[in-house]
Amino acid sequence: DDLGGKLRMRAEFFTDLGMVSSALGQPRRAIEYYEQDLAICKETQDRRGEGQTLGNLGSCYADLGEPRRAIEYYEQSLEILKETQDRRGEGQTLNNLGNCYLNLGEPRRA
Repeated sequence: DDLGGKLRMRAEFFTDLGMVSSALGQPRRAIEYYEQDLAICKETQDRRGEGQTLGNLGSCYADLGEPRRAIEYYEQSLEILKETQDRRGEGQTLNNLGNCYLNLGEPRRA
């Protein structure tokens, strides 16, 4: 429907703003945009978008030097990416999880 289409466009807009903010070295600002994106994904039941956005949030927290918080987001993301059969996203998320565990000095979990 038209409202759903507009919401999805807003979600894409917030994704883009998050990506730009992250690329400019502003992970806190990116988090604000990704959280808005995540809320819309949940409202529109866009599971794939939700999984991707959770992964983006994890990357922001990793960039901020908060690997444990990043892991929380990556694990949520991974669950959804498996559910939606996003194999590429799964691989990226597993790689990100491994990097977080390495940063925590836990190579066996990586």
